[in-house]
Amino acid sequence: MTVAQVYHIPVLLRESVEALVTDPSGIYVDATFGGGGHSRAILASLTASGRLLAIDQDPEVPAQAIQDSRFTFLRGNFRDLPYLLRQYGIEKLTGILADLGVSSHQIDTPERGFSFKREALLDLRMNPQEGLPARVWIAQQEEETLADILRMYGDLPKSRRLARAILQATHPAFTTTELADCARRVYGREADKYLPQLFQAIRIAVNEELSALESFLTAAESLLMPKGHLVVLTYHSGEVRQVKKRYQHPAHQDPITGQKTYNWRLVRRCLPAPVEVQQNPRSRSAQLWVLEKL
Repeated sequence: MTVAQVYHIPVLLRESVEALVTDPSGIYVDATFGGGGHSRAILASLTASGRLLAIDQDPEVPAQAIQDSRFTFLRGNFRDLPYLLRQYGIEKLTGILADLGVSSHQIDTPERGFSFKREALLDLRMNPQEGLPARVWIAQQEEETLADILRMYGDLPKSRRLARAILQATHPAFTTTELADCARRVYGREADKYLPQLFQAIRIAVNEELSALESFLTAAESLLMPKGHLVVLTYHSGEVRQVKKRYQHPAHQDPITGQKTYNWRLVRRCLPAPVEVQQNPRSRSAQLWVLEKL
């Protein structure tokens, strides 16, 4: 396996790159570098004059994994895309790719606290050098607020009861398995099916993922050239809603004629093929969205 495959198996790789690269000589951004799997495939599709910039906030990503004169790595959160690009004098892009999933490396590294299958301090931060670990963040929440988060970001039933159980169990060394035990006390035999949603909900809140995504999508709208493609891989309903509203809601509606103006059109939506899900089960909830800037 390559470094990229060890760190993260890219989802819908061929479909993503084919949708992204509309001009092999263009300037592209991989907004979620991860292990560099998508970036490598993008570079393979570019000419010698093409250019790729990649972004990631996780200090553990193998940023030096790609040595290519057309490639530039930027450390940061994709919500700061305009600021990061200004450092290199870039004002317009041909295409942007964002894979919003958690990397295999993050899940498989116990001390990162992303997996309910392994005992570790509950952390869940995409960048462990910034913000509060989940165990500290949880202790600062009110029961009603935490219940709302569990319901909105995880679609979890009995959210108030679950929030109460979590807050009663929280302590400075709160672990992944202790959080899972809270769910088992509330859901009994059905707990295992809700554990991914529970960890997802808290992870989204701790990392402020949906506000970061909104900032990123707004930036993409101003940075992409007309006919440029925005390719987004989503994994849960909150992300899907943010992508959908970009092309479903008009940017302007004439008050007299009622004519609507849109900034985006949906080019394609697709799911992983059964063979990909079998080879990489973590791809099963992925959806690929291809939007074109109008």
